[in-house]
Amino acid sequence: MVRNIKQIKIENLLGWASMALLLFLTFGTLVIILLKSHNNFQFTSMDFKVIKFTLYQAFVSTLISSILGIFLARALIRQSFWGKSLLITILGAPFILPTVVAILGIISIFGRNGFLNNILEPLGFKTLSIYGLHGIIIANIFFNLPLVSRLILQGWQNIPTEQFRLAESLNFSRKNLFFLIELPMLKSRIPGIFAVVFLICISSFSIALTLGGGPKSTTIELAIYQAFRFDFDLGKAANLAIFQFIFCLLLTIIVLWKQKNEPFQVAYDRTIQRWDINKKSFIDWTIICVSSVFLMAPLLTVIIDGASAIQFLNIVILISLIKSIFVAVGSVVICLSITFFIGNVVASNHTSSKVKWFMEGTGYFVIATSPLVIGTGLFIFLYPLLDPTRFVLPITALVNAIMALPFSLRIILPNLQKINQDYSKLSESLGLKGLDKFFKLTVPRLRKEIGFAGGLIGAMSMGDLGIVTLFSSPDSGTLPLIIYRLMGSYQMEAAKAAALILLITCFTIFLLADRLGKSNARSE
Repeated sequence: MVRNIKQIKIENLLGWASMALLLFLTFGTLVIILLKSHNNFQFTSMDFKVIKFTLYQAFVSTLISSILGIFLARALIRQSFWGKSLLITILGAPFILPTVVAILGIISIFGRNGFLNNILEPLGFKTLSIYGLHGIIIANIFFNLPLVSRLILQGWQNIPTEQFRLAESLNFSRKNLFFLIELPMLKSRIPGIFAVVFLICISSFSIALTLGGGPKSTTIELAIYQAFRFDFDLGKAANLAIFQFIFCLLLTIIVLWKQKNEPFQVAYDRTIQRWDINKKSFIDWTIICVSSVFLMAPLLTVIIDGASAIQFLNIVILISLIKSIFVAVGSVVICLSITFFIGNVVASNHTSSKVKWFMEGTGYFVIATSPLVIGTGLFIFLYPLLDPTRFVLPITALVNAIMALPFSLRIILPNLQKINQDYSKLSESLGLKGLDKFFKLTVPRLRKEIGFAGGLIGAMSMGDLGIVTLFSSPDSGTLPLIIYRLMGSYQMEAAKAAALILLITCFTIFLLADRLGKSNARSE
């Protein structure tokens, strides 16, 4: 009994230590910036323009992504065809695709010398520019259209087949079918999905950094970066950070309020048998084909261009690749550790409901925090003690791990709670606790979730171009930062070769971790 109480105290200590770290990085760093800046909370006219542009581009991007995502999901659920599973798998690719790689592919299609302009210019049409508002919107749609489609597709999959059969037996018209069966599902999902995508578009730093077209196309994240990196105007950075944090926190609350307790992974490729479908629907097939080309063309361009420029790889690119792998591995270890430290407390029968709500909610609220604000606060905090630029890789790994925590919790926590509910009394009676319980009971039944979460965290961290931009010196950096610098110096061939290596590495990390998790996984 005494040993069990001691074990509970150790688990609680680790959980609360993780919470202290989370609170320091999310709220504490913001307070540090406020104290250092002697802030008077005054916004300039330029600040208001930045806020207006950020909200406008996020709203337009979210609206278009949501509308197109609904139509694409509807077309996929209605039609069955060879390669459907592959297409739906590709819909998940942008989520782990490094932003800088996708941007390079988008530039190859829509840029000044891109594929599209090479077709339009000889025909007498005005050439397109990818930089500025429309470029940011195109990139946001590229990343968020697949996300919306998969979430809506999951909603359609969760409509019981019996409802469609009953509608058929009652001779429902297409209008009645939509309003009585499909529309209620959309109403329950769209607000939460819209909030998620809007949140992503607001905090899309890498897209604004690479495609922003000057002062008129500056987002809040980019303005925070410029205020700290170039002007060291902490007052401006603090004002914008506070606005973004409060706004994103409200959106996060909406997301948590609207979220459904459903499996993170479902069989997206299942086709619902419906009598109201025209298998040769022109609209459905047009949407599927156009969306497929839009999503796959940049990826194929990166692969083809990168393969043809592979001879431009150099030692700097290879060294930065090794650094990125170390950052990714570090992020996986840190994020999974914090996930289990917090998860064990939340899943414990000895934890009160209020404490569970607080700890789980804090883990999810991280998504409302800007990694640039965390980085700026850490720089100010660490600078009197040591040189932060010497610890750029550990700091990057830590911040990337914290930013991936909401996804890790969402994947692992539900099943961790179920394991504790099913086996807690049995494990206590057998004296199974601590590391023995973790490796003999928890890990075998969570291998699949751990592998999926680890692959996701590793791929996201590997391709991140955010916090590292604040600390890296000109002669150092991770692979995404090196690619960005190569693009900025017009060394496009080397950038394409490096992008291909980064793309292959990210997908290898994700697939390898996911495969290891699925091997010998146990669900009993």
